[in-house]
Amino acid sequence: MVNATLFDLDHRVPQSKPFSLIDEVRSYDLGMRKSALVAYLKPAKRILSYCNENTRDLFEVGTGTGLLSLYLGGKRPEHIISSIEENVTLLEVAEENLSLSVWCSAPSNIEFELCKLNKFPAADASADVVYSFSSMHLWRRPVETLKEIGRICKPGGVVLLFDTNRLAEEGHITFVLQFVKEGANEFMDSLRASYSPQEVKGLLAEAGLEHWHVYEDELGLVVSSVVLEDLEEVK
Repeated sequence: MVNATLFDLDHRVPQSKPFSLIDEVRSYDLGMRKSALVAYLKPAKRILSYCNENTRDLFEVGTGTGLLSLYLGGKRPEHIISSIEENVTLLEVAEENLSLSVWCSAPSNIEFELCKLNKFPAADASADVVYSFSSMHLWRRPVETLKEIGRICKPGGVVLLFDTNRLAEEGHITFVLQFVKEGANEFMDSLRASYSPQEVKGLLAEAGLEHWHVYEDELGLVVSSVVLEDLEEVK
């Protein structure tokens, strides 16, 4: 277990080639299934609140191991979900999870695709909802990725990006460490690679998206193209 008194989070430390081994990713995926259900459910509930009879196309930036999109696809099988990932080992495990869901006849309409996250295989104004979960801190070219997100989101569409907040209150970090157990060091590595609220606002400004909103939500950060009344916006 990481000693909570030894946090060193003042400066961002990007991760170097995370998830390079397939067995490492499978272990990570299993751990997320066991310990991070609540972490997935909060963003899933928020995303689903913007899905209605007029919603057709959902687009995920950073597939990870596919758990969030698989959950959303099961809840909204009438929607088309496109999800992109540039880490081949993450995508391989996501495809394994998708194959298992198909084998179990889980209702969904999902496609995972390997591509660079600075140039999406999607047309301008083609997505009703664009979302991302625990991926932003891994983006190699975050400003270009944010520009692409703005490009593909339809006028009147919604962007919701969720990631950890490197400068979250220590109590929130300590609480999570009680549950991740053997994955504590990996969690801390990802937290150190995450952005602060002001750093995210700086990235949005560089991308020409100053009108988007940044919120703190316990351990997390939420970037949204729409106002979220239940959270306090970072000024």
